[in-house]
Amino acid sequence: MSQLRVGVAGATGALGKEILSVLQAAPWKPDTIVPLASERTTVPFVEYNDHQVAVDDLGFEAVEDLDLLFLALPPDIARETGERAVAEGVLTVDCTGAFENDPDVPLIVPWVNPELLAEPAPKGLISLPAPEATLIGPILSALGRAGIVGEVEATVLVPASLAGRDGIDELSKQVVALFSGGTPPRKVFPDGLAFDLLPAIGGIGADGWTDRETRVATQLQRLLGAEIPVHVTLVGVPVFSGMTVNLSIRTSRLTAPDLVERVLTDAGMIAPETSGQRYLPRPRRVEGQPFVHIGRVRQTPHGLQIWAGLDNLRGTATAAVAVAGAMLRQR
Repeated sequence: MSQLRVGVAGATGALGKEILSVLQAAPWKPDTIVPLASERTTVPFVEYNDHQVAVDDLGFEAVEDLDLLFLALPPDIARETGERAVAEGVLTVDCTGAFENDPDVPLIVPWVNPELLAEPAPKGLISLPAPEATLIGPILSALGRAGIVGEVEATVLVPASLAGRDGIDELSKQVVALFSGGTPPRKVFPDGLAFDLLPAIGGIGADGWTDRETRVATQLQRLLGAEIPVHVTLVGVPVFSGMTVNLSIRTSRLTAPDLVERVLTDAGMIAPETSGQRYLPRPRRVEGQPFVHIGRVRQTPHGLQIWAGLDNLRGTATAAVAVAGAMLRQR
C-alpha cells in the first residue's frame, strides 16, 4: 500500500491534523498525502512524515486521483465533497456525520461492530459516529456481550474541540480576554464557555432534548444493533480536548464492579494503573490516547455507574484510520 494517494479534507482543522498524526503510525502508512482545505483557510502547510506538505484548495483538487479520502470538514461542505469522491469511485471515510443517515452507508466503530467491515461498503463510503458514541459505544458493546444490559443514562462532558479548531481557538481567546478585562469573542460559543458550563449542546426541542443528544442516542442504538433505551445529556465544559462520561446502567441483576472492570479491560479498555483520584480518567490524562479509559465502576441498588474518558480527537482519528485500512484491504 506504499503508493497510495490519500486525501484529508479538512487537514488544517483539529481532527484533520489528528488524522495525519495517526496515519504516520499506521501499518499501511501512505507515502503520498494530499491535504485539502476550503479557500478560507489561512494555514499553507501541514506536517506529515517530518515534512511540510502544501495544503491544496478543496474546490480545485481532482479527487478522482485519490485512492481514499477522509472527510473532516463541516457537514455541509463534507456532503458535497463526499459525493464528488464517491462518484469517482474513491473510497471515503466520513468523520463528519454528513452521510450517517443514508440507509446504504454503514455506521462503524471498528471495535464495536467490526462485522460490518467483513464486506465492502455498498458505495465505498463508511461513516463514523459522533465522538460521544465512540466513547460510550465500546463500553455498552462489551457489557452487552457479557449479558450486562439495561436502560442507559449518560451524562457527557463535552470539550471545546467538539467545535473543531475554531472552538479551541475561541475558548483560548475567551480565557485571555476575561483575565485581562477585555471583551471575549463569542462566535462559536455565543453564551460563553470560559470559566463556565453549557447546560445544553445543540438546539433544544419541544421534548427537552437537544438535536445532538437525540443524534448520539440514535447512533448508539444503531451501533449496538439493539433497542436498548439510551438517554444522553451533553454538557459543554471549558477544556480544550478530552471527553468524559458518567454512565448509569439499570440492570436486571447486580454485577460486581471488579467483574465489570474485567469485562471492559478484556475488551481493550484501559483501567487506572493504581488507586487514587489522580489516576482516574480525565481530559489531561487521556490526552493522546486512542482508546477508552474507565474508572470508578460502582454498584448501585439498580445497576451500575461507570466513569470513562476518551481523547475525542485521537479516538475519532484512530477509528477512521482503522476503518480506512480495512476498506483498502478489500479493494
